[in-house]
Amino acid sequence: METIAQRIYQSFNETLFDDINSYLSGFISFIFNILLIYSTSKIKTYTKSVRFSMYSMSVLRLAFSATIVLTCPVIIYSKSIKSLYIIKNGFNFPVPIGDGFLALFVAFIVMSCNGPAVQYLQVAHLLSTSSRKELSKTISIMPIAVVMASLILIFFGYIPPFYEIHLSSFLLEKLAEHGDTAYLIVTVRLTFDSSNEGYTFQLLSQICTLFILIIMFISIIIVIVCYFYIQKQMKIRFSVSSVSKKSQEQLNMALLLQFILPFITIHIPFYIIVVLPFFGIAGRILADQVLYLFCWCPAINPILVIAMVKNIQDQLVPRKLTRKSTSKKVSQNASRSRSVRVFHLE
Repeated sequence: METIAQRIYQSFNETLFDDINSYLSGFISFIFNILLIYSTSKIKTYTKSVRFSMYSMSVLRLAFSATIVLTCPVIIYSKSIKSLYIIKNGFNFPVPIGDGFLALFVAFIVMSCNGPAVQYLQVAHLLSTSSRKELSKTISIMPIAVVMASLILIFFGYIPPFYEIHLSSFLLEKLAEHGDTAYLIVTVRLTFDSSNEGYTFQLLSQICTLFILIIMFISIIIVIVCYFYIQKQMKIRFSVSSVSKKSQEQLNMALLLQFILPFITIHIPFYIIVVLPFFGIAGRILADQVLYLFCWCPAINPILVIAMVKNIQDQLVPRKLTRKSTSKKVSQNASRSRSVRVFHLE
């Protein structure tokens, strides 16, 4: 099959809607994550561990959005050989570089699933009676560790190997039509065929997918356990005053929303795109639609943080100074001091 010359811009899904969605979400992510980093730097009451966590998560979200903008990924299924292809779309550049960006894209998906669990662990750790700095640092670097572990598994399990394996004829036709590009191969079968020339790659691919699912399930379990622990600790530590109760409700809502967001934009699409094909349920149209949700997770997350955390809002939108009596100021400061550790958390 003859191949055409490499195009400067490739569109494997025959529409620019996916690309526009990727670019728009990337732009919004850049604006609001930068705003979050700026506002965090202005809040002096944050502990070093919380500040480091917020900085690192914002930077990782920016990197996540960058991979989305650079790859504009699309999905192709092959029911005949039980494979799912994640193809790089958009501006063309060397395949090895494209493979790297696609690998980072998937790794950041895993990181986004782990993010809410890290935030819940941080709050639970701060509320615990035996709060240790070593444990706090360990929690803060968890997202980075997950990304690194994911990259290693993706390199061996999703990036096409150097040896020859059987590829979908539909994929080969697309490559012949639009030119060569980077792509990842996700094996979506529950059985093993040791006689197949790509048996080793299939096994590594399944291990990689299993690792991602384990991270997702563990994250959900951590969130559930920490949620009840935090509720219990708040009842013990803080009074039932209106100010204290309101701050607790704000924190709970902020944490809950930051869990719901990746669950809707990451967990559910991953189950539809990757897990369902293992059971013979694969629909490209539905997969293409839910793939859009991946792009918006790093963009919406900082917006939620800014909307829910009052300290950050105060840095971006300075409060108007009003005349208040000295006694009222003292009363407010006293009320806030009882829950200062809760106010200053993401």
